Amino acid sequence: MPFIEIIDRDATQEIREVATKDMTEGLCQAFDIKPEIVTCYYFSAPDYSYGHAGKYGENAENFRVFIKVHAFPRPQNAKETAARAITEAAVHAYGVTAKNVIVYFFDRAPSDAFHAGVASA
Repeated sequence: MPFIEIIDRDATQEIREVATKDMTEGLCQAFDIKPEIVTCYYFSAPDYSYGHAGKYGENAENFRVFIKVHAFPRPQNAKETAARAITEAAVHAYGVTAKNVIVYFFDRAPSDAFHAGVASA
């Protein structure tokens, strides 16, 4: 813990390698954690699997890279720093504008995290 879920559109391995390195580094700096505890999971959203503002597929606004950070609670300023770093990493890796990168934080209580069937708290 923490882990980062990234929903992108059929990205290459090279793009995901850069994104993984840069997002992990940014999160580690913001949260003062080691990279050994950060995992990235990628999910591809192929063409015509996206809708926004009531419009679907090619009629929808530009596809957004959606990033979810699941982590133990952190102060707001640490999340803001992490969001900026993760956004910059996605812009660099994917070649998109910052407007098309969305970052959400999902706080998880340590008592809700289990590794090898054992509670973290």
